[in-house]
Amino acid sequence: MERNEEDPEVLRLVVLFLRESARMSQVQLSTAARTSQSQLSLIELGKATPSEDVLRRLAAATDVSWPLVARLRQFYAAFLKAKSRKVHVDEQGATGAFADSLAVQAYLLEDEVAVVSEADQEAEAQRFWQAVAGLPRERRRRVIQLSPRASRNPALARQLSLESEKAAASDPAEAKDLAELAAWISERSERG
Repeated sequence: MERNEEDPEVLRLVVLFLRESARMSQVQLSTAARTSQSQLSLIELGKATPSEDVLRRLAAATDVSWPLVARLRQFYAAFLKAKSRKVHVDEQGATGAFADSLAVQAYLLEDEVAVVSEADQEAEAQRFWQAVAGLPRERRRRVIQLSPRASRNPALARQLSLESEKAAASDPAEAKDLAELAAWISERSERG
């Protein structure tokens, strides 16, 4: 399914990233992806937009999984949106919409290697919770649900249960939402 509303600049940046990360020339990549070098050049110059089929072949030729390309597209879209809004970033980190999008997208782009030890799961749950704790409730829920590792991390479920207990006295709606998320993650982690 093609994304007609997607910014062509996002696709241009994705294609450039794929080629550069694979350390391939335009000729090498176009040959491997069964497309012409002139078409690849036009895409990289922003004068043409790749079809989804071409983008999938470029991803395969650079040994990048399609789900990772989807994350890359989200990352570049968030970056360009923040750039167009002239979002300020200080040395301490991101602020506002930038934090809600790029910081979370960067986390989602991390390698999806299974966490082996319980200590690693705990550390990852702590890092993830710190990244999403300040997000609005609905956005936080969506980020957790979209994160492959976080949504199956039993340590994050325990963390959310603790946060739910803390919130119970002052914000029952927040406590309920955190408890529901914890139960959902627990269920998913048990299913494997």
